[in-house]
Formats: sequence, structure tokens, C-alpha cells
Amino acid sequence: MKISLYTNTADLVPVKETFFDGIDKFLFKDPKLTMFRKQSLYFILSKLEQAGIDGLELIAPPFISRKNIEKIKKISQKYNLEILSIHQTHDSSLNITLNEIERLSNIAHNFLAYVVVLHINALGNKLFDKNFISELKRLQNKYKVVFGIENMPKSPFSLAKEMYKGNEFSQALKASDLNITFDTTHLGQAGENICEFYKNNKEKIVNIHLSDYKKSWLNRMLLLANGTHLPLNEGELPITKFLKTLKKENYQGLITMEVNGNLGQLCRSAQIIKNS
Repeated sequence: MKISLYTNTADLVPVKETFFDGIDKFLFKDPKLTMFRKQSLYFILSKLEQAGIDGLELIAPPFISRKNIEKIKKISQKYNLEILSIHQTHDSSLNITLNEIERLSNIAHNFLAYVVVLHINALGNKLFDKNFISELKRLQNKYKVVFGIENMPKSPFSLAKEMYKGNEFSQALKASDLNITFDTTHLGQAGENICEFYKNNKEKIVNIHLSDYKKSWLNRMLLLANGTHLPLNEGELPITKFLKTLKKENYQGLITMEVNGNLGQLCRSAQIIKNS
């Protein structure tokens, strides 16, 4: 089991971000943004490494260049932080093409990252298209990656089949024989049990987006960030029980901290995972 941190590429190297990345940062304010602006990269990455973080999950914007990739490789080697997974960009959140999925897979292959995270809402009904699924399997084999499909929160954009619900989500992926990136905040927002979901789907889970969650009408009805992706043990989810479940079940995949927090909160969350 390796501990990772969900990170924007632009936090590490100068790279142009998309319009939707900017909107996402405006709507979902994350203290990490201030952290990377106000503190040196050396200080931040050194502290994260000391806290027990093994690597990073990168959001890979369309403007990332070969030069950017090589620079990030050098940074990751310097601080012993592997690039463990690649995440799709926010501008493809509602629809993603095979060309874009192949671009992400190629980036993952360059970093030797095993997992490529895709949103279930971006795939939509293509999950039920046998030809599309066949192409995904081809890309997995070609680039030596697996696609971890992420469960999403209930929202005005939720699919008609209500695949934000744990059972519908997992059944759709079992039918297509794809793997899971399990987001605890998103399942908590849907009002479901994170420990039971893990037990029922542990064979297919390759990545866990771990964060805490506190229910409010703002995040349940308006999809605002209030109370979502909290540092561990600062919300209502049974984080300690969940981590003990992972240990008991000998989980060997990634735990990616998708935590909106400052450096101290990120380090404390990593220590909670390490000491569970």
C-alpha cells in the first residue's frame, strides 16, 4: 500500500491550465493552492516525504509538455516521491474521448504510473458500449496501465442510472470488467457506508481517494465544497474503522489523499494513515 497526494501539475512546474481548471479552483477552494504559492517546493515536498507520503497523483492538463514531464521526473526523484497515478482534467469531466484517454495513458506510461483515473460521469453511457470497452482494454495493454473509474457525488449532472450510488456504480464496472478509484467523500455525500463498499468491491479497487466528509445542505443540495474532502478525522466518516479494514483486508493499492488542507493537515492525515 502506497500513500499518494492529489496534486495539480501547475503546483510543480509552470504549465498553462484550462479555463475549467480555473473554474474548479474558484469553486472548490483548496488551501494547497496557497501553500504552493507561499512556501518553497523544497520545503513542502521535504515535509510530505518526512510525513510518509510515497508519491503523487497528477492532474495532467492538455498543455503539459515533454519538458514539463522531464522536470517533474527530476523533482520526484529528488524527493523520493513517485508519480503513482494520472488524473483526467476538469475540462473533460462530463465527456471524455478515446484520444484524450490515450493521451493520459501515454503520460502515465512515461512516468511508470500504473493507474489512470477517469470519472464515471465522463464515460457515461459509453460504459455500456462493447466496442468502447474493447478500446479501453487495448489502451490498458498498450500502455501497461489500469483505468480506475472514480465514483462521483450526486449532482445535477448525475447519470440517469444514478451511478453515484454505490451498488449501481459497482455493478456497471463489473459488467465492463474495469477497476475502481473509490472516493470516500463522494460515497459519503451519497449517504452510504464506506467500509461496506470497500468490502463488497475490494477485488476491483486499485486506488482510494481518501478524505473526510461532513454532511451539510450546501454540499448535498448545491454541490458546494463546504464539508467535502476534509483532512482525516475532521468530518463524520469512520476513518479509523476504514483504515483498520484496509489493514485487515491487506489492501495493496494506492491511498491518494484528495484532501483540501494546508501542509500541517496533509502531514497529519498521512500520519493517521501510516499509524492505523
